Amino acid sequence: MGLLVNKMKKLFTFIALGILFVACVSVGFVSRSNRVTAADLSSGETIDTAAEFCNGTIGSPSDSLAVWYVWINTSGVQVIYLACLSYLYPPPIITFFGEHYWTEDGTEMFVGNTLTAMEVYNDTNGNGLPDVNAGTGSSELLYNYGINSSRSVTMKPLENTAVGNVSHYKWGLQYNTVDGFLLNENQTTSARVMLDYFGSSFDFYVQDNVSYLKTGFEIGKILNVASVSGDNITLKGLSLALLSGTSVTASKPYTTIVNGEQYNSTTAQNMIEPTGSGEFKVGDARAFQCIFGQDYTLFRDSQETVYPLQSAAVADRSVFGGLYRSIEFTLSFFEQLLSGLFPKISSLLTTVDLDYNSSSLLYRLCYSQWGGYALEHDPTYIAYLTPYAVPEIGVVPPPAEFVGVVAIVGSVALIAALCDVIKIRRIPRSIHRLRCLHMLDSHCEKCLKA
Repeated sequence: MGLLVNKMKKLFTFIALGILFVACVSVGFVSRSNRVTAADLSSGETIDTAAEFCNGTIGSPSDSLAVWYVWINTSGVQVIYLACLSYLYPPPIITFFGEHYWTEDGTEMFVGNTLTAMEVYNDTNGNGLPDVNAGTGSSELLYNYGINSSRSVTMKPLENTAVGNVSHYKWGLQYNTVDGFLLNENQTTSARVMLDYFGSSFDFYVQDNVSYLKTGFEIGKILNVASVSGDNITLKGLSLALLSGTSVTASKPYTTIVNGEQYNSTTAQNMIEPTGSGEFKVGDARAFQCIFGQDYTLFRDSQETVYPLQSAAVADRSVFGGLYRSIEFTLSFFEQLLSGLFPKISSLLTTVDLDYNSSSLLYRLCYSQWGGYALEHDPTYIAYLTPYAVPEIGVVPPPAEFVGVVAIVGSVALIAALCDVIKIRRIPRSIHRLRCLHMLDSHCEKCLKA
């Protein structure tokens, strides 16, 4: 009985602290929702969509979680880029890119793309791709590399430059000293991993009614691998894959095309479909295309080597379960921000859906030669458009629902902690680490004890 009383005391203590945390974060966002700053990197609060281009933050140094944004409005195209950051705790590593435009036949489109996960595989058959046989124990996919948080974020503010008569919009962001975990198919932590940096750069421009987004992934060297399972874990000879998801909203029916055939990751029979690109069509017209790039550069210390990239569209069944779904809790922050932005720039009577399960195109970019070394790669995203009249758009404040999302995510983390205390059910330590949003702290005591 005494043990039960002690557990109940802990329960009520956690509840009180959780309510206080959610209330403080909610007040932080609500109390500043009326101020407008378009480009101040430390205190910006809203997105001035009337501007041709701007960047800033939604949140402030006193907030535990904020969002850095880039906004571009040119040639009838609107671009939004979002990245999580924090001024108080190690920033989580989650980003999103979306583009709103009209196609040649007047179809209104919004296409989004986000990195969903990093994966480590053993390319035993030498085809460059992770052959996945989920649940059989014979899969080449060994670990989900869960990148948890970083010690700092370096932002390269948006700048506009002219190349000939074409206007280019360039920006970038880099997470520094990234801490993460290798988790197997059963969501059991095998090792703690420290990555030097994870960065991305962007160059957006419009030419002849076609928009181009040239991206650059910059992944640093693995600094340390510390086994927590007792096994001798090494990344030597292993390969790396980046799993990404797309989200599409359109005023007319669209189809996803891979290798000239209709494709849908939610219903695909084959686990993996090798391809160099993926696209979306409205009728017979191409509306958007993802070109994954032909090569990547690997940096083995001072030696640079160029290798051919392998890429593939994949079925959602080929993805480790559970863990990836936890990423959706954080993506819900972006969904709420987009729900405030979307009515201002769109006539579509819908909202942007970032749900992993509804993505018709999931794809892997695969670096078969990796072994924990730094690499760089530059896929390109192309939209085929017509500069239709843009509806009147203005300043978009943080939506009121944003507060609700903060509360929900905080509650999820709180419930996970409570369940661990009172033993209602067992929460894997790996899930705790990725949902450690109440602290956003890579040095969480529970994580260190795992």
